[in-house]
Amino acid sequence: MGRKIKEIVCKFGGSSLADATMVMQVARIVCGSPARFVVVSAPGKRDKQDIKITDVLLSCYKKAEAKENFDKEFNLFANRMKELDKELGTSIGIDKLLNNFYEEIRSGVSESYVASRGEYFSAQIISKYLGYKFLDAKDFITFDKQGKVDLEISRIKFASITNSWDKYVIPGFYGADVNGNIKIFSRGGSDITGAVVAVLCGAKIYQNWTDVDGFLQCDPRFSKNPKLIAKISYAELRELSYAGANVLHPDCTRFLRENNIVLNLRNTFNPACKGSFIMPKCKQKKLTGIAGQKGFCIISFEKFNINSSLDFVSEIYNIFAQNGVGVEHIPTGIDNISVVVRQSDITEEKLSKIGEQITQKWTLDRISVVREVALVSVVGAMLNKKAERKVMEQIYSLGTKVFMLNKSTQAMSIIFAFPQKDFEKVLGTLHKNLFCDR
Repeated sequence: MGRKIKEIVCKFGGSSLADATMVMQVARIVCGSPARFVVVSAPGKRDKQDIKITDVLLSCYKKAEAKENFDKEFNLFANRMKELDKELGTSIGIDKLLNNFYEEIRSGVSESYVASRGEYFSAQIISKYLGYKFLDAKDFITFDKQGKVDLEISRIKFASITNSWDKYVIPGFYGADVNGNIKIFSRGGSDITGAVVAVLCGAKIYQNWTDVDGFLQCDPRFSKNPKLIAKISYAELRELSYAGANVLHPDCTRFLRENNIVLNLRNTFNPACKGSFIMPKCKQKKLTGIAGQKGFCIISFEKFNINSSLDFVSEIYNIFAQNGVGVEHIPTGIDNISVVVRQSDITEEKLSKIGEQITQKWTLDRISVVREVALVSVVGAMLNKKAERKVMEQIYSLGTKVFMLNKSTQAMSIIFAFPQKDFEKVLGTLHKNLFCDR
């Protein structure tokens, strides 16, 4: 038995593994780290012309299912894997593995199985290159009958097939159901695999390596030189992610947060940067960041003394849900209740049906609709009165119409809605005035 290695989990996304040169960079990071478990995605796009590996595999599956020839698509996948294997000199018996996989697709294996092979082949090659053991995620990550990861069963399996001195490479994105059949997470699910492994091995830190330095105060497309957020709480991260700053899969952060594991977001191409640390608790006496999204719609229902109808809000939720429309916010007044939804969800046909169902139950004075709405959220764990006042002043000094203003009860965020034509100006101006002058 060798020396027990400190429990650290590293996960590398597709952009970090797109070609042999990038894999070599990953190897330099891993070999200089005490990381014991390395989770990998499928190789990412090398340029704009590339098609994502998972999309290529799904195309193979669909054509095979329709009894169509899928050789063209399969060769795209096979050539990527052969190229990676050859340039890294790993010699994993790639031709035999690919031939077996081709026959499996022809024989009618499941869609999840086919979609998972990008990560599987990636992990086979990278484990050989690093000299680590290959550990198949299907052998320990177990989904229950409801499709959720069963941590207790997964923990027992994981402990039975790992030891405290070897190092492992694990394919992301998939596990197995209770019957041993391959089951995939939703797209971007390799983040979840890394988080699950971190929980199972008792890691204190989960390093997620990607192609950005970390979380920024604002989207750089709309603001000049936003600063890196060095430390942020999971609660603040959730607020920013909900507002549009989508960097990680939400289920990934849920596993980490519930098990008090620190997430360190790092840049594979700038390893000298320490990145962002996301922690269970992080008290900062300053604003954290700002994020926003376009493409919302506000539907308002007006009726005298509407707030006295105790079941009105719950019925609205039910009617929208029955029509397949998710509700983002419901600001209310004495005589008015508004519903904020994603514009892509609410077709004219659905809107008409929802209006009919509601007016069958209540006599309303008016229903109005505002389309092409943007939402922006200013987030900070310590939104004290001084900070709140400054945020409010800046919002109303923008000169744009404000449709809605909502402050969270935990004093974590201030969310407001306005015409989306002003989105770029609003986001850039607020970032400059609230963050750059500090």
